Amino acid sequence: MMNRDLISVVVPAHDEEAVIQRTLGALLRNADPGEFEVIVVCNGCSDATAEIAARESGDVVVIELDQASKTAAVNAGLQAARGRAVILLDADVELETPSARAMVDALSCPGVEVAIGHMDVDTRGADPIVRAFYRVWMHHPYLRRGKFAAAIALSRDGMERVGSIPPVTADDTYLRRLFPRDRVATVGSVRYKVRAPRTACSLLRVRSRSYRGTRELSGYTDSAGQYRGEAGGLLRRLLTKPALWLYVPVYVAVVLAARGLSYRNSGARWERDLTTRSAVTE
Repeated sequence: MMNRDLISVVVPAHDEEAVIQRTLGALLRNADPGEFEVIVVCNGCSDATAEIAARESGDVVVIELDQASKTAAVNAGLQAARGRAVILLDADVELETPSARAMVDALSCPGVEVAIGHMDVDTRGADPIVRAFYRVWMHHPYLRRGKFAAAIALSRDGMERVGSIPPVTADDTYLRRLFPRDRVATVGSVRYKVRAPRTACSLLRVRSRSYRGTRELSGYTDSAGQYRGEAGGLLRRLLTKPALWLYVPVYVAVVLAARGLSYRNSGARWERDLTTRSAVTE
């Protein structure tokens, strides 16, 4: 039964003992008692993720699944959520309490079914190739509109639109393509932090997974056309930023290499960049 005074947060987690406390701490540090229902869905975990999450707060509920699958974890969390809205939050993302509230508040606007914010990518400790890539990548048009990934707030109508997420690799892109732009609110005050891959090899794996996952979506969704033309938008923006031209060859090389690698593997499975887990620094 829905609780109109509650905000649900679904955190799918697979072997996230290195980061789950940081993620939950950022979310709940300034929360009122009972304000959030945090559902950590441990899927296929072989570490102490569940135990650490359960100790964090009385507002945290832990669900354990045998299968290591992010989409299965998200679906289980959505089914268990009792709040008036739900935030889908990756286990390695720092979303603070005020930003979580602001995302949910935006859902009260007429017609809005999903709210997103802006991603800050922490490249500290990353090698020069990774830093050069993200200097360009952060100017991508769809990032300027808000990042439809890692932290996504859904209204009850939005949850109905989503239904059950199929076993896709690019779950965030799948969700993005479900929603017409007039159903999406980008909240300017909302910022959340993710950590960039630390090595060029890890970056290539992350990007190749993204490209492979996007190709897989052709059989699931039919609204990709609403986001076409974004590559051209990036080019036009770069033409006005001479300071970034030095990094464009690195960006292009990573994109081409990652696209090539994306054809070597197939199949939806849980894949993470372990360098951001093993190199957590405050």
